[in-house]
Amino acid sequence: MHARLIAYPPDQAAITGRLEAGGSLRIGRAGDNRLRIDHPSISRAHAELLVHEGGWTLRDLGSKNGSFVEGNRVAEHRLERPCWLRFGDVYCEFAPLEDAAALAGDADLRARRAAATAHTARIDGLLRLDDLLDASLRGVLDLAQCDRGFVLLRDGDGFAVRASLGLDPARMAAREFSGSVGAVRRALEQRRSVVANDIGREPWLASRASVVAAGLSALACLPLLDGERALGVVYADRAHPGPAITTLDLELLEAFAERAALWIAARHASELLAGHADAGDLQEWSSIVAAHGDAAP
Repeated sequence: MHARLIAYPPDQAAITGRLEAGGSLRIGRAGDNRLRIDHPSISRAHAELLVHEGGWTLRDLGSKNGSFVEGNRVAEHRLERPCWLRFGDVYCEFAPLEDAAALAGDADLRARRAAATAHTARIDGLLRLDDLLDASLRGVLDLAQCDRGFVLLRDGDGFAVRASLGLDPARMAAREFSGSVGAVRRALEQRRSVVANDIGREPWLASRASVVAAGLSALACLPLLDGERALGVVYADRAHPGPAITTLDLELLEAFAERAALWIAARHASELLAGHADAGDLQEWSSIVAAHGDAAP
């Protein structure tokens, strides 16, 4: 018997855990948990999933903020079908898996690692900046399983769209950014990747004008860094529901983005990468923000 648990911490990649026959899955904030969820509403040892004959049991481990099955707080509860769980403020999706589905998941994992390696090899062989940006964006869209994307690179005192995919021809020709300005801001401010698997549950994103206008469901925004200097970002999103962007996906995406950033820096694209990356850089987004009606996050 197999089961899968996908945790969706706010503003983070999804975390996936598998439960095998005869095993258990302990969930909590501490590093020794098999499914570690680093969120303040999660106790160090929060809950445990156990396999038993004919199903699974969820047992709360005395957590402060509780364990919930379909909205109801439980101390111990049998799970026999797909359902939504919640630990503290973190929603999780529980689903039994047939043997064939478990094997297919393993095969998909191997295929995604192979795809990341192939995309990296492809950009290593490119000589022109525009070709690199296009190939990098295609790689990110594939790995994040998104439909459209942008590469924004430093252009004098601001950032400009240098590559885009999945847009209507008019937007592509105009080099117009129509993604989430808030996600780009956050990635540049915090020098870290931003992932949202369910934008409707992200208060800082859900009501923003650019997100509402595009009807976005999920997004990923990866900073392109040369040390502490921001060269730009790679941004991808989708409007329809799709597979979760997991911590493994993010690991592959960040390694790929790091390789692309090294390539850009090595080619000395000085006309695009001039200036220093600090908090003042965010003022350069004023024209984009005004166009989309977004307020600062």
